[in-house]
Amino acid sequence: MLKMLSLYSFQLRHNMLIIAVSMLCCFHSQGLIASMASNLYGTLLSSQISSTDNLPVLGDQISAIISPEEEYWLGRAWLRSLRAQASLIHDPLLHEYLEDLIYRLASYSEIEQPNIEMVIVNSEAINAFAVPGGVIGINAGLILHAETEDETSAVLAHELAHLSQRHFARNAEEARRNQWTSLASLLASVAILATAGGDSGIAALATTQAFAIQNRLRFSRENEREADRIGMLTLSRAGLDPHAMPSFFEKLYNSSRFSGDLPPEFLLTHPVTQTRIADSLNRAAKYPPPSAIKPQALEYQLMRARVMAAYSKDSTANIKRFELALSEPNKGEANHLSSQAHRYGLVRALLKANRYREAHGALKPLREQDPTRITYVVTEAEILMAQQKYKKAAKLLEKHLQFSPNNYSLSIYYAQNLLRIGEYKKALPILEVQLERRPNNIYLWRLLSEAEGAAGNITAVHLARAEVFLLHNRTERAIDQLRYALRLAEDNFQLSSKIKFRIKEIKQYQRDLRIN
Repeated sequence: MLKMLSLYSFQLRHNMLIIAVSMLCCFHSQGLIASMASNLYGTLLSSQISSTDNLPVLGDQISAIISPEEEYWLGRAWLRSLRAQASLIHDPLLHEYLEDLIYRLASYSEIEQPNIEMVIVNSEAINAFAVPGGVIGINAGLILHAETEDETSAVLAHELAHLSQRHFARNAEEARRNQWTSLASLLASVAILATAGGDSGIAALATTQAFAIQNRLRFSRENEREADRIGMLTLSRAGLDPHAMPSFFEKLYNSSRFSGDLPPEFLLTHPVTQTRIADSLNRAAKYPPPSAIKPQALEYQLMRARVMAAYSKDSTANIKRFELALSEPNKGEANHLSSQAHRYGLVRALLKANRYREAHGALKPLREQDPTRITYVVTEAEILMAQQKYKKAAKLLEKHLQFSPNNYSLSIYYAQNLLRIGEYKKALPILEVQLERRPNNIYLWRLLSEAEGAAGNITAVHLARAEVFLLHNRTERAIDQLRYALRLAEDNFQLSSKIKFRIKEIKQYQRDLRIN
């Protein structure tokens, strides 16, 4: 636990934190956005930025506005507030797939040192967003509606281009000249649109204030064209289809024209016009046409089927949909999926309906066809755990962890299974290894707290809970947990010293953010 306690650092620069407090306050009252955020940050915006059709030079001019270090910590402060406001998805398989995809794209992008934190928002709306400092948000709705990995990758490559070209900082400088917004209010606006869902989101967007927020988020047309161009270059370098970008944008544009409803969230912050579509089509034409026999990425289709099944509100209709797609491929609703993905969707639908034996039977052909695919292995473990066959699940997961040591999804389900059979101490090192790799993962901290509690390590429970509260930006609750731990650790000089230092760090963080 000592190693866990040392994972974070809160050495934030004072002027950046003044920006962050205006952003954090905005989460509690949308009406504060214009009044509290517009005047902050002005002293940092001291140089003008110009851009051309070529890649801009991002040197001292941008850094005079906000340094990359400040962007990083500002983005992480924003992320803590998002966690407190939004419903997020922690599905290990989906998280691992999207994380791998983003890092694959980032490695071919203009971002020099990718250090990305990803969140999946529990919303059916089509959206993705990027926040300075390397935070990428993805609505589950993007996976629901983007039919191919290339289409989802096109959106993500576009967002990565906004980050690499530091469009937020450049917009902030433009805003300073116009005297109507700031980087802090831009970030706060992202949070409001990202977390507003369903009827509440529609109601919010119906107000004059919400439309003002929407306008603050819009990048300039020049920035959007630049992000399109650089995003397509990233797709090409990564071996994906650049034509997917104009193709998907055209689908969004047409759906908004004829649906009669509000446009997808993505279009609110990234307006798509016929001119922009034509421009992106012309740019995509410079790349080789996609192969007519290019196979679709199976793992993406499996994740899409997983999300489709999860969001279905009618279990019976959900099962029938995938059964029809399997029996009559040309008549199935989801005929853009492969037969493997249709079958996997059926497995997920049966599992959601608690029809475990049927789910296991439906999964069997997939496991026989591709016995080492982690998605299938984890799904079989899920079925076995739902049937309370924990020993069989443990044996299955142990076997595949030998071939894929420390794999995130396998490790999480194995740890969960160990907790259910009472082998708490065996689960602890597994979770600690994963936390070393993902120190900002709230789901892992919660599992660690549960495991420590079951193992009777009360001090460690308080330490883990403190990190959960801190990642939700509930600093007072985090300090309370650390004080409880300190009382229990008074005879352990090394541990008590670390706890005291941690409390000191958080209090300094509070003072800098003016949170009392």
